Amino acid sequence: MNKKFNSSRYKELIELNESGRISFLDSNWIELVQYSTSVGYQLIYERKKIFFSLIDNYLNGTLTLLEFRTQFLEMERENNKKGELILKNIQELEDFYLAEDLEKFSRLIASIRGVCEDYYVLEPMPETDFYFWVSRYYCQLQEAFPVKIWTPGEYQDLISRSFKFLLFTVGLEILLIIFDLIVTFQEIITHFLVMHFE
Repeated sequence: MNKKFNSSRYKELIELNESGRISFLDSNWIELVQYSTSVGYQLIYERKKIFFSLIDNYLNGTLTLLEFRTQFLEMERENNKKGELILKNIQELEDFYLAEDLEKFSRLIASIRGVCEDYYVLEPMPETDFYFWVSRYYCQLQEAFPVKIWTPGEYQDLISRSFKFLLFTVGLEILLIIFDLIVTFQEIITHFLVMHFE
């Protein structure tokens, strides 16, 4: 179940902020930040299978810590940029919907982002600690938002089945074309024989 983005309230907060009537950390400022970040998190929510697959690839050793951290933060930045473009388009916001359980999802994604950002402050975080926190938040994400993650073997099986189905479909099409040609050829021969013996 989705809820509609409150574009009229967001527009009101933007106007208050632009006129200097919102102070840093007051209730309106916090509300404005929540509205602003919710769009970016919704875009991540809609792509959660890709994010989950990325996290899963780190936890199963397919990606190194640095590869995972770089890709995760880059994907977040891309979604935030898209979110910023949507926020500038009030017309688009009027038809924008947010997931009902977005708050919990965004909190857990933000926790993983926090681990990625905190990895190197004064010195690198031990990878065992990094792995522990990513794994912990990911388990909570999987429990709250179960998503099927495809393994390489399952992808190969899917591609193989799709290819076989495609060959079967193409084969049927070719058989139908041949059948049509045979029928057309028989009609021509029949017509020729009729004309000849008349």
